[in-house]
Amino acid sequence: MSMKKLLLITSVILSGVSVSEAQIADTTQTSSGDSLRAELDQIVVTASKLPLSRRETTKPVIIIDRRELEQSSGSDISQILNRQSGIRVNNSYGSPANSRILYMQGAAAQNTLILLDGKPVTDPSGVGGLFDLRLLPVNQLERIEVIKGSQSTLYGTDAIAGVINLISATPADKIFSGTASLSYGAFNTVKGSAAVSGAIQNTLRYHVSYNRESSDGFSAARSQEAGNEFGDDGHRMNSFFSRVEILAGDSFTITPFLNYSANNGDYDDGAFQDADNSYELEMMNPGIRTEYRSADLRVRADYGYTRTTRLFESQFGLNRFEGRFHDADIFADYRFGDHTAFLAGFNVQDYAIPGGEEATDREARIASPYATFYLKDVNGFNAELGYRLNRHSEYGTNSTFSAAPSYFITENLKLNASIATGFKVPTPDELFGPFGANAELDPQRSLYMTAGIEGYFFNSSLKTGIQYYSRRIDDLIIFTFGQGYLNRDRQDDSGLELTADWRFGNTISAAAWYNYTDGEITERTDGGEVTRSNLIRRPEHSFGLNTNVRFWKKLTVRVEGEWNGERSDLYFNPANNFAQENVTLDAYTLVHIYAEYGLQNYGVTVFADVKNLFNTEFTEVYGFNTIGTALKGGVRVRF
Repeated sequence: MSMKKLLLITSVILSGVSVSEAQIADTTQTSSGDSLRAELDQIVVTASKLPLSRRETTKPVIIIDRRELEQSSGSDISQILNRQSGIRVNNSYGSPANSRILYMQGAAAQNTLILLDGKPVTDPSGVGGLFDLRLLPVNQLERIEVIKGSQSTLYGTDAIAGVINLISATPADKIFSGTASLSYGAFNTVKGSAAVSGAIQNTLRYHVSYNRESSDGFSAARSQEAGNEFGDDGHRMNSFFSRVEILAGDSFTITPFLNYSANNGDYDDGAFQDADNSYELEMMNPGIRTEYRSADLRVRADYGYTRTTRLFESQFGLNRFEGRFHDADIFADYRFGDHTAFLAGFNVQDYAIPGGEEATDREARIASPYATFYLKDVNGFNAELGYRLNRHSEYGTNSTFSAAPSYFITENLKLNASIATGFKVPTPDELFGPFGANAELDPQRSLYMTAGIEGYFFNSSLKTGIQYYSRRIDDLIIFTFGQGYLNRDRQDDSGLELTADWRFGNTISAAAWYNYTDGEITERTDGGEVTRSNLIRRPEHSFGLNTNVRFWKKLTVRVEGEWNGERSDLYFNPANNFAQENVTLDAYTLVHIYAEYGLQNYGVTVFADVKNLFNTEFTEVYGFNTIGTALKGGVRVRF
């Protein structure tokens, strides 16, 4: 059944391509090459903290630009990330009542660092400091940059598997402009957004946006009895974003900002267990960025504060969690001619869980100087070498390094490799919490190695890539009922990624990827070492395919397909005293279609999105529901 659906996906895509080719027979390969070369010249900041082009970076970068985000009007952040090579977001098609759990190259969710405009956002009160992706709406974003592999030398703790930089919309250059969107779809889901931005002479630029979403949803938990339907679990979200850029001359910029998001809804007790529980999530994220820039020197100072609160009400009462995170980062980079640059910075992070009126705060702090040297385009050779020293308030010091060379063998073939160490500090709850705390915990430490090749063929209209990676994490922090939190186990992951991206002029594009992921944990107990496979809910094999076809410069159709192989999961069976049972989740294939039609003279675009076109029954988390066929339609307006 899966292979038949894969063939159907392919035939739909190829038929769309053939129709469009007939309409654009005069489109040349040169325009295809120009399109992809322009992509190579895109400026990337996440990979190095320096504004480098994709050609100059030593690491493979995924860029999801504004156009792709607009063509994802029916998707949330988790679904957009889930269709990228090397990323698996569990429950991305489940009920919004449940958290979205992101795995990058097989790593546990808490090992990927989320950045908002280059600044970390984290929740010290979450499991492992995990940040909830449901708090960030797509409509406030300009682009997303993804860097896989350890980035701890530049970004510090939690960047063991990589970083995802969510970059907010930039102000417009004219005095006033705006956008608005409204959509309605399955489960009585209503989503609306509005944004205004502009510039006042050469002294001030601004951007303000508001997003609201509400949905009746569907039951998070799956019923095991035919005809016994569980109650729906709805949700509501409101978010606000503002940013002001104050231009003090040609060289100095001050940018205060504020992010606020509130999400509330219903949730169930667990797998196959309905309940009338409710939750509330809230994030407040103010901050400021200052930057001085001259021809060769750039100095930047950032400060961000993230406060997250989570309330859960169930039959067991009301539980409240709060996390406070401060991040201050100052760095400078200097370019020595056309081929070399040096960056040095100092970063301070403070993690706290308020203790309430009768208890002290649980708090930890990290202070970290870091530096990186860059060599750019010396006869096709690029290199990056970095070091970071960390001083933690509890465990003392540790350090990380990174080395990443790349080389254009020919104009069309680029080799890349890297070796980097990473770390993840223990959370305040693991150090000082009420259950199993251990103030003697050390950081989790990782070693990451990767090598690959990128190819550009047919006048650069086709881009291909092969990437192999290997990651080891030592001193894993685990919880035992007898001893609480301990540094004990080791995790080993490896995998292979194959990618292809084809452009035919500005009318047709297609992309495909295949991922192989393998992982095992080595448990170190008094009885010796035991090694076993442990990539729960992560497929060993997965495949993705999508195509975009543009008709008559007004109509765009996007078809996406994904196949995920068998996965293992754990079920804590309440009928068996919550004993752990291993279960296997079947492989599945999904097809989604998005279409939009632009009334260009009026600045209006109407769109429709269909998720799970063939109403496939599939499971992401054992005992929980996923969507069937879900239709959403709406309109976007620019003014």
